[in-house]
Amino acid sequence: PQAEKRSHWSHEPFCKYSKNLVTVGKKFCTYTTNTTGLTGVSVIVTPSLAARIAKDELLENDPAHNFLPLSLASKLKEDPPWSVREVPGKGMGVFAARRIERFETVMVDQASVLEDIDAEKALSTTEEREMLARAFKQLKFPEALMNMSAEHARREERGQLEADIMVTNSFGTEIDGTNIRALFPQISRINHECNPNSFVLISRTGTSMAVKAYREIEPGEELNISCMFGVRLLCLKIISDTFLVDLRLGHTFARRQGLIKSKWGFTCTCSLCSLSHAEKTASDIRRTLIKQIDNKIVELWQEGHQKEALSLAEESIEIVKDEGLNHFLPSHYALLAKLWLMLGKRDKAEGFGRKGFGMLVDMGYLGHE
Repeated sequence: PQAEKRSHWSHEPFCKYSKNLVTVGKKFCTYTTNTTGLTGVSVIVTPSLAARIAKDELLENDPAHNFLPLSLASKLKEDPPWSVREVPGKGMGVFAARRIERFETVMVDQASVLEDIDAEKALSTTEEREMLARAFKQLKFPEALMNMSAEHARREERGQLEADIMVTNSFGTEIDGTNIRALFPQISRINHECNPNSFVLISRTGTSMAVKAYREIEPGEELNISCMFGVRLLCLKIISDTFLVDLRLGHTFARRQGLIKSKWGFTCTCSLCSLSHAEKTASDIRRTLIKQIDNKIVELWQEGHQKEALSLAEESIEIVKDEGLNHFLPSHYALLAKLWLMLGKRDKAEGFGRKGFGMLVDMGYLGHE
């Protein structure tokens, strides 16, 4: 297959076959190229997907060009607005080196390790860890990734450290219809916050990612993102003229704690999760209202209570702002635009439509062209 031609990859593929009943005989291989990215790139995928990655040159492009015009991409590379330093109790963290503006692109990164999620299910633990160990070792600078786990000194089994790093630091993405978990060497240094000051965008290829600021960030302030949320460029879906928004950032305290503990293995002590009991209760109430409010608006509208529906829709925007979930606003603006249009008030509809569209453009969800 094309994927196994030595010309594209820096090492011979290392392969294992699934013995799982569902995927028996399916072949997964570790491929590495050291000609792209800061550290090189290793992929653990099927030969057919590796061939498509090589053919379409998904690992060859400058990732910054997926998110920024050429002039801004060059400036970001030459003078990044962030630095890495130690955070007591958290290991390393990323901090603003200067004032960062709202919706500014702060960081762009290409994945160093990409693993087909099915490989974890198809292969034995020992086999998967062996493939991960090779994927890390074959990179140009494996040490850039190996210190991402504070537990590394106690990991004696081959591949266990690498598996731990992938579980706690990787992001979900997609390449050519295949679900992938991806490890980004720079972005993975950014610590988690349930109400973050920054967010991530995934490129159309699924192999690169950018970090943008939700709000103004002052010099010396730590950058944070939510490990529960990512948006793919140009893939924001629209159903019934209303934007579908990933609601995981709007989870209540108990739901967030359970999800983070089960998927990433830590107990979150971020500023939102460390609020007093009364403040957490108030936050949970607002978040519950935000999740339920769209259905109530539709119900009121269908019952003929248009004024009440419009009033509730406008009130929902203020609740979203009060809770700091401004990434939900385009969805709410779209709903208000639709309601006003159904009443024949085109001017009002266009006003809210422009607000929602403008936010999507500013946040980078529609690309930079």
